[in-house]
Amino acid sequence: MDDSDRPAPPNDLDPELRAVLEALGEEDAETLQTVASYVDDLATWAESSADHESASSADDEPSFPADVPDRASVTITEIGGTEYYYYQWRDGDEIRSKTKRR
Repeated sequence: MDDSDRPAPPNDLDPELRAVLEALGEEDAETLQTVASYVDDLATWAESSADHESASSADDEPSFPADVPDRASVTITEIGGTEYYYYQWRDGDEIRSKTKRR
C-alpha cells in the first residue's frame, strides 16, 4: 500500500481530535489495534450510559392522571418522608391543582 491508500481522519471532526487521529497515524499496527479496542469499549460504555440516563430520566417523569391536563406544571414535594407529585394548571380564570403520591 502506498500513501494514496492511507485513510484520513474525517474532516468534520474537532481540530484537536483530528490532530490526535493524525498523530495516531504514525503508530504501529499493534498500537493502533490496542487503541481501536479501547475506543470500541469506550463507545459501548458511552452508549450504555446514554441508554441508562434516558431510561432513568423517563422513570423520573411523572405520568399525568386522567383528570390532569398534559400542560400542567409538576412539582415533586416531600411531606413527612413521602414524596408527592403536585400538579397545577390554569382552567379559565381558575388555578386547579392535584396531588398524587409518588
